[in-house]
Amino acid sequence: MYANYCNYAYSLTTSHWYGLTMNAASPKRGRPAVVSVGEIVEAAVELIDRDGVDALTMRSLAASIGIGPMTLYRHLADKDTLLAMLPDALLASVCDEVLRKRSGLLALRTIATGLMNVLQTHPGIATLFEDPEQGPNMKAAASHVINLLIGEGMRSSEAEVALRAVVAQVIGENVTRHGKPQFAGVVLLLDGIRLRLEAN
Repeated sequence: MYANYCNYAYSLTTSHWYGLTMNAASPKRGRPAVVSVGEIVEAAVELIDRDGVDALTMRSLAASIGIGPMTLYRHLADKDTLLAMLPDALLASVCDEVLRKRSGLLALRTIATGLMNVLQTHPGIATLFEDPEQGPNMKAAASHVINLLIGEGMRSSEAEVALRAVVAQVIGENVTRHGKPQFAGVVLLLDGIRLRLEAN
């Protein structure tokens, strides 16, 4: 599920993303187990989906993977470091799809539908998207969308506002408590952006 994310990890010391594979001692005799960042992220998401964010600890996560807690601490400073990685990891496949789009409007719609799907599938993680750490996937997708919109006639500042508005609308629908999330607000935003592009 997180194959595209397995080669990335976040370091609080440098505030950058690095390629990382964790070699953990196996609980059984024989060849040591190799634990990828993708497997750590997937285990964390499964644990949160089942028990909520508050139930996630480094100890419970390590136990679910079958490694010792200290193995995680060799590579992740703490729980907050791991939580900062999750939004970008969950959006990896969405961002990949965005990068294949050649229309700014279609790219925005892909972001909106993909983000809505992620938040609906993993409601326990929705609050992590309120102010997410932008990882490599998010940065690449955002840059691609903005460049497409600029190429279609928008000013750089307009393109950035359009992207932020669509993302904020989807997150707001899922994080705030005002009834069942609706996609209608996003549709209205996208229609407005379409009219702006057609006016060029």
